[in-house]
Amino acid sequence: MPELAFFRHGEELLRVALGDRTAIGRAPDCDVSLPDPALSRVQAIVERRADGFHLVDRSGRGTRLGNAEVAEAPLTDGAEVALGAWRALFRAAPHAGEEPTHAGQTQLRQSATPAEAAPPARLRIKEHGRERWQLVPRAGLTVGKAAGNDVVLGDPFVSSRHLRIEPRAGRWHLADLGSTNGTLLGGARVERAELPFGLPLRLGDAELVLEPPVVPEAARPSVFEQMVSRDPGMRRVFDMIDRVAPSDAAVAILGDTGTGKELVARALHTRSPRAAAPFIPVNCSAIAETLIESELFGHEKGAFSGAERMRKGAFEEAHGGTIFLDEIGELPFDLQAKLLRTLELGEVKRVGASRPITVDVRVVAATHRDLRAQVRAGRFREDLFYRLCVVPVTVPPLRQRRDDVRLLAETFLAASAPRGLALRWSEEALARMDAYDWPGNVRQLRNVVQRALLFRGEGQVVPASAVVFEDTRSASGDTGDDDTLYVRGLTMEELEREAIRLSLRRHRGRRSAVVRELKIAKSTVLKRIGQWSLQDEGRFPGQPGDDEA
Repeated sequence: MPELAFFRHGEELLRVALGDRTAIGRAPDCDVSLPDPALSRVQAIVERRADGFHLVDRSGRGTRLGNAEVAEAPLTDGAEVALGAWRALFRAAPHAGEEPTHAGQTQLRQSATPAEAAPPARLRIKEHGRERWQLVPRAGLTVGKAAGNDVVLGDPFVSSRHLRIEPRAGRWHLADLGSTNGTLLGGARVERAELPFGLPLRLGDAELVLEPPVVPEAARPSVFEQMVSRDPGMRRVFDMIDRVAPSDAAVAILGDTGTGKELVARALHTRSPRAAAPFIPVNCSAIAETLIESELFGHEKGAFSGAERMRKGAFEEAHGGTIFLDEIGELPFDLQAKLLRTLELGEVKRVGASRPITVDVRVVAATHRDLRAQVRAGRFREDLFYRLCVVPVTVPPLRQRRDDVRLLAETFLAASAPRGLALRWSEEALARMDAYDWPGNVRQLRNVVQRALLFRGEGQVVPASAVVFEDTRSASGDTGDDDTLYVRGLTMEELEREAIRLSLRRHRGRRSAVVRELKIAKSTVLKRIGQWSLQDEGRFPGQPGDDEA
């Protein structure tokens, strides 16, 4: 059957079978509604005539077909129609066993034979912050609010019989059943379209995703709520986010600076029932001690010098949503008791106020410090530690995610490259980044990529000479962290921890080498490593233990 394949940013997002008349535009009542302000409400119509399909412009400005703006023109097999940020390719008659067809830089997938059965599938259903799965029968299923549907949704914006998912020509297709609020596939409103695996299908506030019955680890998408990774350790973080997000339990995100702890916090908020409410981040290390109480809890007019008006604090601003307390380990000790009271009673008291205010807030905290060591040193309250660490989530550093370096470098390069330039890394540049230990983690890698864009010179290949690190360490063979031990402001316990941590890094995690260098008893070194969770410090994935090293 003739069809239009729609692409955005080079990625095919949906296919629409063509009837006698198919309207395309940004109006919700179009057969294909594309959310693009560059389009008219009805941009164009594709009509079936005796001699084939024709494109008819309805914008009055012309619609680009190939390299020309046309008011009306016949569509030939492989013709490309420009629709704002979208591209549509016309396919007249797919044939079985045909090689993929190219039109410009856009590639069409191989078509299935009419006799081929649609592949087995399950439907992932996300509704009200919860997720469930349902196998799709061979004959398809219906989705809607009424009890007689195969998939029943409780969303008030879903129609009684909203849509049907059905097999056709060896593929799964969706058909909107005249719903009131429409069906969005990949951001475009459609009446009938092919439904590929992995593309989000939105009905009201509910989201459906068609996927294979069991998704292999290697086939899982590498992007999760703006975080890019294929590493098993990060996969465990993603799974933990999905498991914890629907609850109101306090979460403590632990990890080195630059690993993306705020992205984890935002993902917890986005996938929670509080997603429509505010997400308020507070950096506890960036606020003066004299102002942090006012920042968190607010103040009344005249409460102190300079308080010329009443001001809500971060907890009040986040009412109904999530507050993210970044660098919670830097919170002054005297404020920790007030924070604990807020967490336990759900109340805040503005500076200068006589009565507390009730707030409904989900608390997510983050720190790069070892909070247990802070508790033992008397610098962090033990009761607050246990109240914040109901669910600890540890984000692995980039040096333990070696396979992610290239993936992230290519992702950042594509996002930062000037429009219209298809830049790529040279193999030498990628090898140079692979060999580096990334003490600044993902944040440092992004900075290195942006700097490389400035130093790349001419051409579309970024050379190794453009990859410049912030320090003088070698890209291979040297330590992955600063060997200087800064003692100012450290307790004796923190000093000992840093000495062991840096020695582990210098010797790639070999305990025997640490014992020889620091001249500390082996039993003490092993005890401290377990006490401070330094088991993976300096090691790379798959590295053998001391007996094998």
